[in-house]
Amino acid sequence: MAEKKNSKNAAPKGDYFTFSVEKKKKLIGIFILLFGVIVLLSILTYSRYDQANLRYSFSDLFKVFSSEPEFTRRAESTNNWLGIFGAYLSDFFINGTLGFFSIIFPLIAIIWGYFIARNRDYKMAIYVSNFLIVMALLASTLFGLYRFLPSTQLFLGYNEAHGKVGLFLGTALGRLLGGIGGTLLILTLAAVTLIISFDVRFGTLFDKFMNLFKDGGKEDENAAEKIKIKKPVKEEKPDPKEEPVKEKKSKSIFGFGKEEDVKAAPREEEPPAQPETKIKIVKREPVEKIVNDLPENPDEVSAKKKADKSKDDEESDPIIDKAKEAELPDQWNEEIKFIPPKLDLLNMPKDEEIKIPEAELKRNAALLKEKLSLFDIQIVDITVTPGPVVTLYEIVPAPGVKISRIVSLENDIALALAARGIRIIAPIPGKSAIGVEIPNAEATLVSARSVIAKVKDSKAELPLALGKTIAGDVYITDLAKMPHMLIAGSTGSGKSVGINMIINSLLYAKHPSDIKFVIVDPKKIELSFYKRLNKHYLAMSPDLEEEIITNPSNALLVLKSVEYEMEKRYDKLAKLGVRNIVDYNEKVADPRKRPKDNDEMKHYKMPYIIVIIDELADLMITSGKEVEEPIARLAQLARAVGIHLILATQRPSVNVITGVIKANFSARIAYQVATKIDSRTILDMNGAEQLLGRGDMLFLPGGMPKPIRIQNAFISTDEVERVTNFIYTQSGYSKRFFLPSLYEKKMDGAGGLGGELDPMFEEAARIVVRHQQGSVSLLQRR
Repeated sequence: MAEKKNSKNAAPKGDYFTFSVEKKKKLIGIFILLFGVIVLLSILTYSRYDQANLRYSFSDLFKVFSSEPEFTRRAESTNNWLGIFGAYLSDFFINGTLGFFSIIFPLIAIIWGYFIARNRDYKMAIYVSNFLIVMALLASTLFGLYRFLPSTQLFLGYNEAHGKVGLFLGTALGRLLGGIGGTLLILTLAAVTLIISFDVRFGTLFDKFMNLFKDGGKEDENAAEKIKIKKPVKEEKPDPKEEPVKEKKSKSIFGFGKEEDVKAAPREEEPPAQPETKIKIVKREPVEKIVNDLPENPDEVSAKKKADKSKDDEESDPIIDKAKEAELPDQWNEEIKFIPPKLDLLNMPKDEEIKIPEAELKRNAALLKEKLSLFDIQIVDITVTPGPVVTLYEIVPAPGVKISRIVSLENDIALALAARGIRIIAPIPGKSAIGVEIPNAEATLVSARSVIAKVKDSKAELPLALGKTIAGDVYITDLAKMPHMLIAGSTGSGKSVGINMIINSLLYAKHPSDIKFVIVDPKKIELSFYKRLNKHYLAMSPDLEEEIITNPSNALLVLKSVEYEMEKRYDKLAKLGVRNIVDYNEKVADPRKRPKDNDEMKHYKMPYIIVIIDELADLMITSGKEVEEPIARLAQLARAVGIHLILATQRPSVNVITGVIKANFSARIAYQVATKIDSRTILDMNGAEQLLGRGDMLFLPGGMPKPIRIQNAFISTDEVERVTNFIYTQSGYSKRFFLPSLYEKKMDGAGGLGGELDPMFEEAARIVVRHQQGSVSLLQRR
């Protein structure tokens, strides 16, 4: 007995090989979980094609090993992961109950299986199950209602969306209340269910959503207190008689209150004073006076100007005989005595020194600091850099301040400063500061003379003098490194003035033998002055009569000619074994390295070709993809052979600036646009909608993360006319610079004049003669 007693005491306390109540609950929970997973998988892998095979009988289950072809074919074509059983199961739940919303049944089974297996309180499972059933009933009823309505039956006519239960309830509700009334009732019941289940307060959610736009998502006061910078105070020994009072502070965690003791500061102490913000104004050196670079004898110059003007009036539109011109020597075989344009042709600036009262700068800095302090954002340092049109305030926030909080206050800062529009740079590239650009009360005009005067000091291959930066420095960039540029801006923002500045920068910097322009001006008036430079700076197609292209159909032909010129240049580079136009010109200039010419290929100094299109949108409307193709091909390949594109448009939409064009133009200039969408189209970021117009622009060089704000220099129509007249009156080349002829290219490709013509040639010729005009779109329509 003692041994039996001892052995009984030594036995373990666990119930092995017995079915206790806890084990039964665990087993029941596991089987319910398994059932829920099986139903879930069958519903998720439901296929409508399985319905055609659901013709099995109970005896078919014993034909698994039989060779009956019909049963084997149906069994193998079942798409459900759980086979025949899964197909029947999913068909019952989806088509027989609540449609796809019947997925709540396996979810409820999984939830109950988990709660039973873990022996948890069943209240939460009951609440969740009730919520899922009600929401699934409402959702299937809504789709059943739309299936009942004839207007939505075309789009929602699937049984799987509602099932038989949803169709029955939706049909009954539609007959009783109609489509609108039934929808409102279902949505109301859904909102009531959410309120009862989770105590959702829609008013509070709406207020929080509106506050995001009012104060930029202002954080709570406890977080704001941590951002404040306190002035160091001398430590004083606490009086042992006075103990700090403990306060109970409530800390909210997902709505449940939790109290914790927080030591409160003595009431007698005043809040520490905020440190004084340092305001520093950057003063620039006085602007250098621009000296005239007139020739030695001013009397001769004035007499020459009068003669030039009369000559210009007499020979404004000379008639050129192409037969005689063909016999003249080519430009590369001829040298001309060319005098570059003088600065005296441009207007002398009145006073370009930035004169902004120091009191105004300090007042704006104080207002900026005060506005940010209202939102508990403390500023340590402010550096002010006055510019011709915009002043840059570089602010250094206190440690711990999020940049996103300052960016969200853009409109509040503009309201406090009464500014037309401000732009925030967060952060300034290369600096640990945030930039706030605020327009000046009075803008200073940037003259073309002060900007172009710096071109001769630039080492750029193709210098473009754009204007002055916020700091008042002249900004000159190199077109050869871009290598192409995209310009966009609304009407009157300064695009045409910017294009004139680009052209005149190159006229002042380069000799006619170094550069040629192909100008497309659909407006016919903006760039018409440069027609006089046809024997100096223009390149044109021999198949066209226009020197400045104004006809959209001619623009397509001249772009094709430039594309053919690119191909011929690449052949020359490959013949000499060089990689770019600079190496090619150096090799051709050396008589020892220059190869011999032949009938097929002649080697000469290749000038840069700048293709300027003033209004791309007009070409895209008339020709579309036909214009996009040569532009994209030139943008991808023409850099090495010295061909560069400058495209401008006043409508920066995605159907004008297409993805193919945008991908190959890394350098962009954005003038003032109407919306943020236009700004993102041209710059891939916001900012252009905050510009001030009248030449205020953002220039994004290739490879730069953020654009540079520049005030475009202003060049008037009279100045452009004086420069073009000065060049026109000089003796130019005997023969104009021609691009390759597309007509000759087609003749060569067809084997000469004896080649076969297009079968539609005669009909196309009759249409062109009948309408007295010819274009690709006209021939396509006819």
